[in-house]
Amino acid sequence: MAMTCKIVFVLACLTVLVKAQRPFYAGLSAIGYPEVDSVGLSNRFGEDERAPIEAKGDRNLVNRLNSLPIDNRPFWFINWEAYENLRKNPQTYPQRPNSFINNN
Repeated sequence: MAMTCKIVFVLACLTVLVKAQRPFYAGLSAIGYPEVDSVGLSNRFGEDERAPIEAKGDRNLVNRLNSLPIDNRPFWFINWEAYENLRKNPQTYPQRPNSFINNN
């Protein structure tokens, strides 16, 4: 009887120590990266078409600015087009071989 009480006491102490490591309000999932949606914030309304921030989502404004000659377009629009071209075709550089590694 005394031996079973000791075993139950030790198991209860171990259970308390294990449960005390993570509070109940912290959730049951493991600590690490948070779960994220597959749809990003930029596409939360279902729009895939890119537009400058200054246009505030007005696609008609973007179409009207595209119909203007380049001399009459606002600078923010020309700048946005240039940045979009850079995003589509990023400049990459070849990596040099590491001189510290012996390639024999």
